[in-house]
Amino acid sequence: MKRPSRELNIFSMSALDLFASAMGAFILLTVILFPYYQKNAKIVEDLNKTKNQLAQAQQQLGDCQAQQASLQNQLSKCQTQQAQTQRQLQECEQANSQNQTQMQQCEQSRQQCEQQRQTCEEKLKKTFLAIVMKWTTNKQDVDLHVIDTQGREFYYSQKRFTGSDVELSVDTTSGPGIEIWENPHAKVGEYKVYANLFFRHGNDKNPKVLTTVYYRDGSKKLRDVTLSVVQQKKLVAVIQVNSDGEVSIQNP
Repeated sequence: MKRPSRELNIFSMSALDLFASAMGAFILLTVILFPYYQKNAKIVEDLNKTKNQLAQAQQQLGDCQAQQASLQNQLSKCQTQQAQTQRQLQECEQANSQNQTQMQQCEQSRQQCEQQRQTCEEKLKKTFLAIVMKWTTNKQDVDLHVIDTQGREFYYSQKRFTGSDVELSVDTTSGPGIEIWENPHAKVGEYKVYANLFFRHGNDKNPKVLTTVYYRDGSKKLRDVTLSVVQQKKLVAVIQVNSDGEVSIQNP
């Protein structure tokens, strides 16, 4: 019986050991370098994030630049509008100054008109008086006497007073005749009118005296008076001048 051979293949075992050693070395290097691989991955991830953030920042920068351009355009428009508004404001100020001047002129005109109105009203409140006395008998001398608001008596020997424009302007001494008393600016108050048969001159008839007063608003006839006594004044009427220039007659 043949004995079995116990010879080993040295090459085959050496290759297996080599592969096993290489595998062990690879695993050892992998274990040693694994933390560095993780760090590199983290760096890559951070780098990618940074790139993304940079891209976003660039986009935002572009948006901001666009907004800045838009705002600059709006600012230019606002500056243009401000300049126009400033010009309009200056024009308005000039117009306002002109209006102020016109208003002052209008106010002056109004004041002048008001003064004129007041002057006219004052003139309208005034009146003149003219008393005309007539008689028809021949030769006889009849005299008109007027006592004004100051107690002054106007008649043939006192036709006017110093400093006054009131006067007995017409004095007839032989009838038929007429006598006229004039007051351009009659004051408020009473005016008494008298008739006096001064001299008959041989005529025995009793003269009938006709008297009329003329004033601002027209005229009024006073009562007729017949004179029978020489040198005796007879009251014809009392003329009342009111504050508004109206004239009223009071018969005795």
